[in-house]
Amino acid sequence: MLYPSSAGHQQFNPMYNQSRSQPMTYNNNTQFSSQQYPVNYSTSSTDYTSIIFNQSKTISTDELIPLLDKLTRQLKHTRSEQRLGKLNDIIYALIPVRPSILVSVAHHKLFIHIEAPFSEVIQQWSNKSKLNDDQSFLFQITPKLLKKIFKNSNETDFYPSWLFDSSFIEIIRDCLTNISKPNKYIIDNNQDETKNFIRLFTIYSDYQERLNEKEYSNQDVLIELMDPIMNCLSSQDYIDSFDITNINKKKIGQKEKFFLLKCPSFFLSYRGSRIDQIMNNLLSTMLPQYTNILRNIIPSINQWNNSTIRAVDYLLQIVDRGSTNVEYISSHLPFIDYILTIIDSQILYTNLDETLSNSETNLMNTAISFLSKIVNEPTILGYIKKKQVTPSFLRLTSAKYKPLQYNVYTLLSNITSENDIKSMPNPGALLSTTLNLLRATIHDKNEDPQQTEQLLETLKGLVQHDQMKEELLKQNGLPFLLDCAHDFIDVKLKLLLETLWSLSFSQDAAVALRSNTELIQRIENVSQTAHDEAMKKASEGLTWKLVKEPVLLEKVAKKQQEDKNATTMIETTETIIGEDGKEKVIIKKVPVSTQPVERTFDYDMMISYCHADKDLVYKIHQFLKDQGFKIWIDLNNMFGPAMNAMAEAVENSEFVIMCMSESYKKSTYCQAEAEYAFNCKRRLVPLIVRPEYKADGWLGFMIGSRIYVDFGRFDFNTACEKLMNEINLQKQKALPPKPIQVVQQEKPVEIIKFAAPPPPPPPPPPPPPPKPRKLSDIYTKRIISSNFKKRPIYNWTESDVFDFLFDQQLNELMPLCEKMDGQALVQLYKMCAAQRNETYVLLNNELQSTKEIKLPIGVYVRFLSIMERISTFVPIEFPVLPPIEEYPIYPSIPYLNQPCDIVITSNASPLQILQMLHNFIPSIKSKSYSKELI
Repeated sequence: MLYPSSAGHQQFNPMYNQSRSQPMTYNNNTQFSSQQYPVNYSTSSTDYTSIIFNQSKTISTDELIPLLDKLTRQLKHTRSEQRLGKLNDIIYALIPVRPSILVSVAHHKLFIHIEAPFSEVIQQWSNKSKLNDDQSFLFQITPKLLKKIFKNSNETDFYPSWLFDSSFIEIIRDCLTNISKPNKYIIDNNQDETKNFIRLFTIYSDYQERLNEKEYSNQDVLIELMDPIMNCLSSQDYIDSFDITNINKKKIGQKEKFFLLKCPSFFLSYRGSRIDQIMNNLLSTMLPQYTNILRNIIPSINQWNNSTIRAVDYLLQIVDRGSTNVEYISSHLPFIDYILTIIDSQILYTNLDETLSNSETNLMNTAISFLSKIVNEPTILGYIKKKQVTPSFLRLTSAKYKPLQYNVYTLLSNITSENDIKSMPNPGALLSTTLNLLRATIHDKNEDPQQTEQLLETLKGLVQHDQMKEELLKQNGLPFLLDCAHDFIDVKLKLLLETLWSLSFSQDAAVALRSNTELIQRIENVSQTAHDEAMKKASEGLTWKLVKEPVLLEKVAKKQQEDKNATTMIETTETIIGEDGKEKVIIKKVPVSTQPVERTFDYDMMISYCHADKDLVYKIHQFLKDQGFKIWIDLNNMFGPAMNAMAEAVENSEFVIMCMSESYKKSTYCQAEAEYAFNCKRRLVPLIVRPEYKADGWLGFMIGSRIYVDFGRFDFNTACEKLMNEINLQKQKALPPKPIQVVQQEKPVEIIKFAAPPPPPPPPPPPPPPKPRKLSDIYTKRIISSNFKKRPIYNWTESDVFDFLFDQQLNELMPLCEKMDGQALVQLYKMCAAQRNETYVLLNNELQSTKEIKLPIGVYVRFLSIMERISTFVPIEFPVLPPIEEYPIYPSIPYLNQPCDIVITSNASPLQILQMLHNFIPSIKSKSYSKELI
């Protein structure tokens, strides 16, 4: 019998053919080394095992196989009570053999003799029966031998094959089932035996991973183990393993290792046919429990040991695997809170590496990857944006692990609001980094298509913001994108066309795109030849914006002008008294009444919405139908000639119902609908269809001061009542008249011919044209104060704003700026800078409707020029502090770790900077800052 000496002096006693007076004790501390433990043998059987053991580092396959043949024959003739001991000797001798040799002989029939006793040992352990010494030692050494063979084999056909036979898999399944049952305590009794089982079970996890890597056709080889593993992962033992006393230990026990690490690892390695069903079942049971687990352990995140970080990583990976069921995740939003807390963790951020070499990087990567997959769900997106976590994600853009960095940029492109961009010290850096990464990825010989597609998704999200559109033009990024349009195909081309479509809403970008004839030809060809419907929609949308919409809008404007100038004449009859005193009927032409005629439409209203909001929108649609309205709505998320259908629907509808949400604002198609309706002067009725949504960007500009109905705030019936009130109020206001054909009703009258009457007297001369209106004296004769020159623009009062406009001879803007302070004036300038032409039209229309005067274009341009000039030296940029630590709102001492207290960046002259400092010093001192200005 091969065994370490009980005396501990590396002396070995002959045991073969001798009855042992005392059983030998084996444990997990037994070391397998031919140098440390020479072999004791006295018979031929032991001779063979000793040869294998002593020559383990040099023995060849050809030398080993004959020895295994002889040992197999001897094992068959060994008495049953001695057979297990001899089998232990053989396995013990084989463990030190070189891995490649073991793999080459793993198909030998000797390994078949291991199955039966090993199966019996596992069953006894699972049923909580005590194992004798030989059984315990077999339980210890067999998984070691099998794991060594498996680790060094790279095939899916593994030997010994009985390890994956259905009979042995059933034994493992029953064992796992017993472990998952409450109050069984199978793995509590003996840590060493638990460790042995974990070593065996790890082989199955690794085997499933190998099936995935080899893209093996049958991914359900181990399907029998999935249900008991799922029971383990939803058991109380799993939840209890996250107890705070366990996660803060330097090293977790074998029970916690099994439940927190090994079960999730096996579960996540499964890619078989039941994956969706299993994931849904597990999440429906455990997602609330996962939320509770994180709630309990997040406060001690700085004390987490490495195993705890891995356990939380596995937990997030399980939820991430179920991210296809995003609607269910959106119903457990507190879970998102804890993910955001993990992402904001300073200790995790500090330990990030450029590879997945440590648990901190793995956990952060899993958390970010999970959020990037679910962020487009409207409820989740709105929830994350409300948390204002952009600074945390901006910090992670410095991560060195590229997939993590790309996912961070994807998240930023989705969650960044207009206000976030305005508050960034350098928003252009976000865009330039994305463009540079995209260039580098495309030019890389080993280009990863998924990375390119992800960066294009990020770019598409960024250019939805007007400021980012302008930044892209400033950074001369458009020529690069146009070059890509020639080379990209499939998904990359679709994403690029969607990006260009979004860019086309910038007038400057539209001019550049429209002038590129090669691009126009390219997108027209794609529209005609592409089989992918999303590709067709993107190409058609871009063609619409660049080519078709300008033509249609020009026709609409021309028709409206013609209708306004045209004087329609109708024939009418009139009864007069002739010279002979008799009544006579004459026919003459007179101009039709100039009173506006009520317009008629094919539809009462069109509903413009994003398909992500369809559930509530369909209810609103049904309500309006029940009220008797004739409605145009795209219920099928149409493809094909969608833009033409949309244009016809807008032109033939009196109202356009805009169902606003974050998804609506992000949709380029919805923006095209809304802008066309706005330009066609339809009655717009904005609805908020997501709780707490606030319109900003292009959508906020479009609805302006319009009254909207908030379906996220009110119950459905109340909101519908408010919707009907708004529709009725708007109906009371006349739309521009639509030309009609007047048909004269025929009357049976007798036409009497008579000599033509004398010509009527000449018409009176036309009245002189009205004198152009002038501004009131309150705008043209004003005594101004120079106080506004001593204060920063953000501190201006309403009077200061008027003094500034009067001083700069911008009098025509004064009626438009009533009740505006300095901050409001800056916001007006930002609107003008973002949408120059559109804002001019809006301001000019308002001035004409209220004061009957026109806003001179020169005044408007000078206003932009002056505001651009003075805004270059107004902002004061304070040091950016780390977002993790909290500082008092009004500190009384300076931050000692900052190189200076105030940083001023400006291209103004030194005299202007000194004047600005003079203006700001009183307000700074009033906050009790002890500062040294630099």
